[in-house]
Amino acid sequence: MTILRHSSRRAPLRDMLAERLSRTQRYLRIAGYFRSSLLELVSEEIGGVDEIRIVCNAEVDANDVRVARAVAAGAGALSQALVSAWMADRTGLDELLAKDRYRILHGLLASGRMKVRVVPRDGGNVFLHGKAGILEFRDGGSTAFVGSMNESATGLRHSYEILWEDDAPEATEWVREEFEHFWALGIDLPSAVIEHIGSVAGRSEYASIEDARAKGHLSNPAASLGDRPLYRTGQILRTWQKRFVQACVDDHALHGKARFLLADDVGLGKTLSLGAAALVLALLSDGPVLILSPATLTRQWQTELGDMLGIPSAIWSSTRKQWLDGDDFAISPKGDASAVARCPLRVGIVSTGVIVSGADDGEAMHLRGRRFGVVVLDEAHKARADRGGKDGGRVGAKRLLDFMERVAANSENVLLGTATPIQLDAVEIHDLVALLSKGAIHVLGKEGSRGWISDTSIEYLTGERSWPTDPTDQWGLLRNPLAPMSEDAIYRKIRSLHGMSAGQVDGPRYEDLSRGLRSQVRAEFAHLATQTNPIIRRVIRRSRPMLEEAGLLSRIEVMVHPRQSDGLPSNLFSGAGLEMGLSFRKAYDAAIRFCALYVASRPAAGFMKTILLRRIGSSVEAGLNTTRLLLQGAEPRSIAEDEDDLPDVKAERLALMPSEITCLREVEAHLLAVSQREGLDPKVAVIAHYLREGGWLHRHGMIAFSQFYDTAEFVGRELARLFPEQPVAIYAGGGRSFVLSGGERRRTDRNAIKDAVRDGAIKLVAATDAACEGLNLQRLGSQVNVDLPWNPSRLEQRKGRIQRIGQTRSTVHVANLRYANTYEDDVYTALSDRFADIFQVLGQLPDSFEDDWVDAILRDRDAVKSFPARVKLTQPAVERRYSRDVAGDADMTWEATETILSSRDIAEFMRKGW
Repeated sequence: MTILRHSSRRAPLRDMLAERLSRTQRYLRIAGYFRSSLLELVSEEIGGVDEIRIVCNAEVDANDVRVARAVAAGAGALSQALVSAWMADRTGLDELLAKDRYRILHGLLASGRMKVRVVPRDGGNVFLHGKAGILEFRDGGSTAFVGSMNESATGLRHSYEILWEDDAPEATEWVREEFEHFWALGIDLPSAVIEHIGSVAGRSEYASIEDARAKGHLSNPAASLGDRPLYRTGQILRTWQKRFVQACVDDHALHGKARFLLADDVGLGKTLSLGAAALVLALLSDGPVLILSPATLTRQWQTELGDMLGIPSAIWSSTRKQWLDGDDFAISPKGDASAVARCPLRVGIVSTGVIVSGADDGEAMHLRGRRFGVVVLDEAHKARADRGGKDGGRVGAKRLLDFMERVAANSENVLLGTATPIQLDAVEIHDLVALLSKGAIHVLGKEGSRGWISDTSIEYLTGERSWPTDPTDQWGLLRNPLAPMSEDAIYRKIRSLHGMSAGQVDGPRYEDLSRGLRSQVRAEFAHLATQTNPIIRRVIRRSRPMLEEAGLLSRIEVMVHPRQSDGLPSNLFSGAGLEMGLSFRKAYDAAIRFCALYVASRPAAGFMKTILLRRIGSSVEAGLNTTRLLLQGAEPRSIAEDEDDLPDVKAERLALMPSEITCLREVEAHLLAVSQREGLDPKVAVIAHYLREGGWLHRHGMIAFSQFYDTAEFVGRELARLFPEQPVAIYAGGGRSFVLSGGERRRTDRNAIKDAVRDGAIKLVAATDAACEGLNLQRLGSQVNVDLPWNPSRLEQRKGRIQRIGQTRSTVHVANLRYANTYEDDVYTALSDRFADIFQVLGQLPDSFEDDWVDAILRDRDAVKSFPARVKLTQPAVERRYSRDVAGDADMTWEATETILSSRDIAEFMRKGW
């Protein structure tokens, strides 16, 4: 038995390893990371080994592994995490130079001769730093080795590596025991990773975008999306996201235009779906791209387009009259409103506030004059018609809807996204689909007596109007517009028999149908009318339950708190609200009087009608700060810094009447008395209880949401004081994010906070609503709503921050907090009395809920307490069930595509301005 000592200083280790492998039958290896570099210098020799088993580390989150074990979709998540780790340090040149090595590796993996398992790093597993192996020779002998060696060019050529080799049976057995231990802990390398390696082995790039266009390959989304940066970040395009992109591409192929309303549930990646579709359609249309969103979402759009899709974009600054890049640097000279029509990049992002509240001859006028290849409107439910006519009839379009209708008529592709849950009346859904039809006859067809263009046609879907019984009238609804062949066999038959092109919009007349087809239309009318009508075809909505049923998402239950079993001290509560004492009630009553006085003299006060009440209901600190700002005569904009889209707020100081000042002085005195009391604010006390006694801190981590920065900062400071061993992040917009740790306050970038949360370095976050649109915090498992917003849909959006793709827990915890005897207490108590689980009805509350709440406040307290009882729940009038589409994506393995567009070509294309 021999012990051999090897040093790369004395002799090349490559020669030693190659010699051993040339006579090896079976190879067991504890390696570092799974990389193709394992074969860099010994690919030929290792290709002759009959069986290879490798166990190694992988830079994947252990959460991905738990998801993989829990649900079918998780296997895809793990696959893409591994692919992204594989791709992270690879470039197109690397792949070109390593093709032979990829082919050998793919051949070994696909044949089953090489099996790989990866061991994730989590609390139960260690990081595999040690390296060892066993070589079993064809002549029956074997040898084991232990050392620092990696089978890579760096390891074997350039690094100093040492290795001890021992051919004693007991040495081989010792290494075998170590190997088998970690092999049992590992996860089999998913087949998707093997497919990816195979695709890279055969991958090539189009000579140019024009080359792909000439070959008709731009209509294949995989060519432009198969190698985007999101795959290098551990993200993936999910089945339902691919389906949406494909639907847009198919629509464009048939009609030269794509028009859809995407209404997926919160947390299902709506922004990425719309962005991916916009990229593909931009390449197809070769025109400018305009993205419209609320001001609070513009930065999220820019970040997601850049980080996930590699698309550079510019944000329009309405105050500076310039286009800004992702670092807030100007990339265009200062100009006037007309400069908005000259974006220096292909993708321009503009706040909808510019349209809603800007001057008539301002930016909106200049944007209307442009032709766009792609227009995306996020939060599209804010585009409303003026329905002040008889019986709610439409008498015109409000500014955003009017703008969109004009732009859509002059643009190629129009995509709408709406915040979910859907809160639109059925007729308003028709307004949005009618918007999509501007300049696109295939959406709602031609004008006709039984046409879909009239907004009364939505009454068929709501049941307010009976479907026609006359066969000619029935066919009139089906033929104009005639559904594509993919919708149903009868449409394939009609189009084929009548020689219709795939994109022809109007079908044959009823009398021109054969007797058999007429009979079939009558027999199947109910199904065809409800499942293939043009409105259903234009509204794409996938709900979380739908995807859970299909096995594409794990089911995540929401446990709502407070509840009796929580063990909270009863003296904290008055009913379901937190008791604040007499001084707080006096402050609140004085605030009510102030609001009444303020509105009486300023009927068009807008958000200022109730801002003080909202902020006192959020926290004593926010209420006190706002009161003092009002007394100082601050500009409304400075008070409304947390509000959405306020370009109409004039930069002029408030002039208060003596009676208003008297009320505010009373509010200030009473709130000051509350703030100076000993002990914790009840909201902070409840949060601390859940973190300690409830175990939320160590088991879940927590994010606390508020509408207002003052409250988020206050909660963050208190948590840092109560939990000094924990770093606490305050996540907010406008460069106001920071981390409290060890008694220090350090300003930081929001992305750094997101990374720290994802890595588990930060477990406590206090955040504002405005900053957190699109924020993914599935690493956390509990959430506290420090205040309850007057628009209840925000609760659903907040919950979507943790109840989303990648959440590994089967249950997440949500605590809803409110002060007793406030309007929030009145309304949410009434809602809770009426509905056992408020999260089950949030999606059915009408979008007018917040306006009704304000109107009730301006009348009297009893009106506030009673109005929720009169609220009529609204069910989405249309919800297309894509069960067949989300059941699987066997035919949509875009990641495995072998011919792709060059990333450089895409970047260059996207850097061409308007």
